[in-house]
Amino acid sequence: MINKKKGCLVLNIISLFFMIGLLIFPMSVQAYNNLIINLESPKESELFNGNDLNLIGTVDSKERLKLIEIYLNNEKIGQAKTETSVNKDSSYLTNFEYKKDMSNIKNGEYLLKIVAIDENDNKEEKSLKIYVKNQQEQTIQDNVLKNEENNTLTNNTYKETKALSAPLSGKATIQTYDIMLGDQYITNGKLASGKTYTIKGYASSPNGVLYEFWVKDVSTGVWTKIRDYKEDRYANWTPSKNGQYVIAVNVKDKYSNTSMDGRVEKTFTVETQSGKATIQTYDIMLGDQYITNGKLASGKTYTIKGYASSPNGVLYEFWVKDVSTGVWTKIRDYKEDRYANWTPSKNGQYVIAVNVKDKYSNTSMDGRVEKTFTVETQSGKATIQTYDIMLGDQYITNGKLASGKTYTIKGYASSPNGVLYEFWVKDVSTGVWTKIRDYKEDRYANWTPSKNGQYVIAVNVKDKYSNTSMDGRVEKTFTVETQSGKATIQTYDIMLGDQYITNGKLASGKTYTIKGYASSPNGVLYEFWVKDVSTGVWTKIRDYKEDRYANWTPSKNGQYVIAVNVKDKYSNTSMDGRVEKTFTVETQSGKATIQTYDIMLGDQYITNGKLASGKTYTIKGYASSPNGVLYEFWVKDVSTGVWTKIRDYKEDRYANWTPNKSGQYIIAVNVKDKYSNASVDGKVEKNFNVDYNSGKATIQTYDIMLDNQYVTSYQLQIGKTYTIKGYASSTNRVLYEFWVKDLNTGTLTKIREYKEDRYASWTPTKSGKYTIIVNVKDIFSSDIFDSKVEKTFTVLSNSGFKTVIVDAGHGGYDSGAVGPTGIKEKDVTLKVALKLGRILENNGVKVIYTRTSDNVSWPSNESQDLEARVSIANSNNTDLYVSIHANSFNGSAYGTETYYYNGSAKGKEAAEAVQKELINAIGLYDRGAKTAGYYVLKNTISPSILVELGFIDNRNEEILLNSDWFQQKCAEAIAKGILGTSFM
Repeated sequence: MINKKKGCLVLNIISLFFMIGLLIFPMSVQAYNNLIINLESPKESELFNGNDLNLIGTVDSKERLKLIEIYLNNEKIGQAKTETSVNKDSSYLTNFEYKKDMSNIKNGEYLLKIVAIDENDNKEEKSLKIYVKNQQEQTIQDNVLKNEENNTLTNNTYKETKALSAPLSGKATIQTYDIMLGDQYITNGKLASGKTYTIKGYASSPNGVLYEFWVKDVSTGVWTKIRDYKEDRYANWTPSKNGQYVIAVNVKDKYSNTSMDGRVEKTFTVETQSGKATIQTYDIMLGDQYITNGKLASGKTYTIKGYASSPNGVLYEFWVKDVSTGVWTKIRDYKEDRYANWTPSKNGQYVIAVNVKDKYSNTSMDGRVEKTFTVETQSGKATIQTYDIMLGDQYITNGKLASGKTYTIKGYASSPNGVLYEFWVKDVSTGVWTKIRDYKEDRYANWTPSKNGQYVIAVNVKDKYSNTSMDGRVEKTFTVETQSGKATIQTYDIMLGDQYITNGKLASGKTYTIKGYASSPNGVLYEFWVKDVSTGVWTKIRDYKEDRYANWTPSKNGQYVIAVNVKDKYSNTSMDGRVEKTFTVETQSGKATIQTYDIMLGDQYITNGKLASGKTYTIKGYASSPNGVLYEFWVKDVSTGVWTKIRDYKEDRYANWTPNKSGQYIIAVNVKDKYSNASVDGKVEKNFNVDYNSGKATIQTYDIMLDNQYVTSYQLQIGKTYTIKGYASSTNRVLYEFWVKDLNTGTLTKIREYKEDRYASWTPTKSGKYTIIVNVKDIFSSDIFDSKVEKTFTVLSNSGFKTVIVDAGHGGYDSGAVGPTGIKEKDVTLKVALKLGRILENNGVKVIYTRTSDNVSWPSNESQDLEARVSIANSNNTDLYVSIHANSFNGSAYGTETYYYNGSAKGKEAAEAVQKELINAIGLYDRGAKTAGYYVLKNTISPSILVELGFIDNRNEEILLNSDWFQQKCAEAIAKGILGTSFM
């Protein structure tokens, strides 16, 4: 609404208003198809060649199902077996099945129909085409038919026909949707924040329905996708804040390429249930012991457990106050967890408080309980009885330790508050004490003596809260010695896998495991060597380790000596013992034999020798050899006689090949033994015919876009990059080629070479007329093109574009009219203005905005506001001024109107064109195109119009004005009207 003084007749049409309101905003009624048939099999256009018809599916129904009848070409052939169960919402789910022998059915096309009838005699039908082709009716010899699958015998003549396999075209229809909390249906339009609701759609389609779910926050106008398209009719949504929301369910057919076939929207109000938390008391516990005497011990961790209730759930907050200082400290912030832990660190009196509030409460606290406790430190002194020293689980009782071994020291002590242990060791030869480990509650510590001698190990203990350096101590003296030892090796084995080699013969290229057997007091170290007898050279297989195993792979034939050396873990010698054995390495002679090979497309074996161009086939060889088989793959083009290697020799029996042109080919698989020096041991060749269906591409049209907006005006702008998108089809695949012709010079320039990508970009660099050409051809076509589409565009410079001022009414200090729910006119007009501007720009119009946000530059008074808007228009070479507003009167007026200044022919033309397009697009009451003397109409040099989109103080029209889709419709209609005028 613009600030203007204008009279308005009292509109005594309240009854008519409500009738229109009912048409625009139908009431939400829980109604949908009583029966929905979901068919699992057979599929649309399925072929039956002697196999049984196996009909399987389900029926959703409000009432219990009575029967399901099956028809073939409208003749009843039987009744399906059914099994019915009851859903949570008291609806019914019926599984059905029907089988029929199709071997005695004549070949041809049939209409299969399923009819479901419930107990109230409501009916639902589902139909689909099927094809019957039985072998016993094949009366034509195979050598007469060149292609069984694509020829039909008709009146003793052959007629080419294409196999029908595409699904029925279909469009999904949605009746309604329900929203549920658990198994309770929501019928009052009110939801609770924080609860999870289930949305259940009801729709039908010939091929099955895809459902998509959206929600819009009315306060922001933003749509959010709840879930993308799926066949599942259910989706969950949890509102997280209060307000009004629109939930939309979109549906489309399973095979639809459209974004949507149908849609249902409903509006819901989300509210938080008011509630106040009440706390009864709290307990404090040490472990599972409840504290009832008010006394706590310093350094121990206590659990506080609150007891409270609230309608929406309770939040707990925990505090403690040191009475000596009066300072409160927060133990934990508000959470739903009723438990918190606190560890007092010093003595004194403390007050523990537990605050509670409702989960959705905005207050700092709904209730509180306080209790006072006394914290005291229990005095105590640790007493140590003794300690043990262990090697593994063996206790050392003779005072003798071995150098290099790790010992565990275990203390035994007690104290009222817990014991801390500290471990020391003294080297008697130097008198130096070394701390093994500082004080900890852990009674265990490890020590590894590194040299011989006498050592004193001391264990100190003190109470957990003791301030002394030590409450008690135990010392013991130990002698550390290195145990002398010498390793003895008995033998070793050599193995291939888990087979022991006993005949002294090894095979070249195979990996053997050597396993030594030895013993020593301190542990054995093993070293492995091999000598080539022909050269006398020793080679170390592996250095000394405690691991008794080593691997060796002989690489050539001959005699070899394998030696295993051993020594004690602490031995300084190079070797304590050794075992040598001699072995003969031989290559097993062998020759590979190939039986055959298969060729497959996926998991389908090709048995008719026919391949398709452009598809990838897998070749699988079958061969055997003593040492393993190597496979090599070749292909020969019979037309040229040229052999091409598909893959070199490998042990992998599989290789892939993709024929790229038609013709005859020979595929050969060569094999040889893994150790063979021959070029080939065996070979298998087979002939194949590669054919592809010749095809011709057809282009329907192409679009041109700027920033995802389709350009419909045939006017383009210099320096902007446009996207060209072609639409074509072909038997195989489509190749697209893009050209542009400068009609001023006649020059033809290629934008992009042939590719399968249907998109190309073009940026005009100078003004003039241009023809954009899109050529298409089939991917296997040898022609220059199969078909093409040409369109002519005018490229304008910035100075050659028409200019429109788009004025979003009000703004900044001036909110304009305000609707019943608080929607402001200034916000609606800005959103429509920005959408309008983008559409005009995409159609080659230069747009100047009076404002693009709520921050305005002009002073905060009406006269200067209007002057500033007019000044923007008059200071530019403007072709049209458009001011966007929303009307307001007494809450009952409704409709759309457009104003122009009396005497302005172009203003009248624009106003009438815009008003006509708005009424066609948004369907509100037509209040007509009218004259008015508003400041912005009277004082602009250019033609000008003022659009009143609807009445924002009318509750129904306020909802529309605040919706994004309605704003977009308004912007598109205004733009269409402007672009359709004679002077634009």
